[in-house]
Amino acid sequence: MNRILSLALTAVAVTGAVALPGTASAASADCSFTRTVCLWDGTDYTGARFTVQAIDPNTGTCVDLAAHGWGNGRAESGLNTGTRTAVLYTGTNCTGTAYQLVPQGGYGSISFGSNSIRVY
Repeated sequence: MNRILSLALTAVAVTGAVALPGTASAASADCSFTRTVCLWDGTDYTGARFTVQAIDPNTGTCVDLAAHGWGNGRAESGLNTGTRTAVLYTGTNCTGTAYQLVPQGGYGSISFGSNSIRVY
């Protein structure tokens, strides 16, 4: 078992960054913030970027994306650099159907009509 782990770590060191399912690709390098959710209006982390984070990560905050011009599913890709799950919602005020963005997770394509987000 240790030999397999050692070989896997060696492969990562030799080939550089390895994209794992649910992680961001190198194209998302322009979201180098900590504790932040970055959303793009294009797939694969392209187009205009919207960044959001909570002032207090212990309590989090709900952000009305529609009020900032990012409603009606404008977010087509995203990256959560935080340590807690962020949640997109179909309604304003973090209501309606939810779509989770796991910590350290990248989403190259989001097909979800989001109008608000809860971040920590």
